Amino acid sequence: MQASTASVMLHLSRPNIAGKPPINLAKIKKLPSFSVGDKQDVGEIDNYLKHFGFMPVSSGAPTTLSSNKIVVGKDTSTALKAFQQFFSLKVDGTFGPQTREAMSESRCGLPDLLQSADFSVAGPWDKRHLKYAFGALSRQPQITADVIKAAVRRALNTWASSGVDLTFEEVATTADPDFVIEWRPAQDPDHSMVGGIIAHADFPPPYSLHVDKPPLPLHFDDDEHRWVDGAVADGLDIETVALHELGHILGLYHSTDPGAVMYPTIGKNLKRRALQLDDKQGVRNLYPSWQFLGGLWSGKSPRSRYHTLFSNLYSALHRCSSRVCPRRTRAGRCFCSERQE
Repeated sequence: MQASTASVMLHLSRPNIAGKPPINLAKIKKLPSFSVGDKQDVGEIDNYLKHFGFMPVSSGAPTTLSSNKIVVGKDTSTALKAFQQFFSLKVDGTFGPQTREAMSESRCGLPDLLQSADFSVAGPWDKRHLKYAFGALSRQPQITADVIKAAVRRALNTWASSGVDLTFEEVATTADPDFVIEWRPAQDPDHSMVGGIIAHADFPPPYSLHVDKPPLPLHFDDDEHRWVDGAVADGLDIETVALHELGHILGLYHSTDPGAVMYPTIGKNLKRRALQLDDKQGVRNLYPSWQFLGGLWSGKSPRSRYHTLFSNLYSALHRCSSRVCPRRTRAGRCFCSERQE
């Protein structure tokens, strides 16, 4: 589907993520291989594919056989192909060892593709100075509050050093923060993290998925994962995960580049604390700087509505090469680039 720049800029329908089915990565890891036409219960696979945007929630209704098995349908196979393309796997629509492994990895809770709009429309904040607050921190004995806060602050400093004039200010939860960082039970009321999701955040208003207005959530699962500072066996590095989720707070989508901070899966015993080229290009496309009347204008707050309009127009027309550009089609194409993901 083709769309003009104007229609993309005005297409602000909010994706409906209510009622997303739960996932269970442990069950997915134990499922046998299958392909279209096989008799196999694919409920867990369809749940995953719907949860992360590869299959519409209304799709995937299987046909039940007298044997109580299920015929694997084309809807599941088509969605598996989209998943395989996103994760750079062999695209054949079958559930084999490579797909099983990729689908079983612990990951961020936000979708990889958005099924509810012709173009995914997340965008930047209308300011570059953001306020944040800490809520409840991890109750796990191996990590202290001071270590947690230091790790998150380092992640904030990394984004502040990305060259787009972003600044962050720590405030109290009662001081109208733009986002709140906290550790929650896996059964988080605003976004369940049960079954393998390590954390979730949200996109800037008015593109948010979970809340109608700030503060945005940035929540870590404190029940099912062990939080540490650094690369530790059976532990998740707080700074690595915070850096990823803060990218969503700024407006970035998931990247298909396995080396990028914004790649959707994050393993244990891993540190990924430096922005890669893909991450930098994405945030610089969202928050551009301007050569204006002989000087550099980065659009510091307060920004006039005219600057916001021209900033959005620039972002739409600029041929970015980032895989985390938020202006994609459902097929994963960035409309401001000639590259097809």
